[in-house]
Amino acid sequence: MINHFVIILLYIVLCLAVALFGRRRKWGFWGYLWSSVLFTPLLGLLFLLASDPKKST
Repeated sequence: MINHFVIILLYIVLCLAVALFGRRRKWGFWGYLWSSVLFTPLLGLLFLLASDPKKST
């Protein structure tokens, strides 16, 4: 039971870390958070690395 809790908590923390790194990128915080949650944090990180910085207006 504890092991499942730790795995889920680690997954959520990794998703939040990807989202925090992506907050100044094209999709923003919420886009990278949901891509990490839906696919995996590793795939979310790949999306982050492949994205362009947000254009300033």
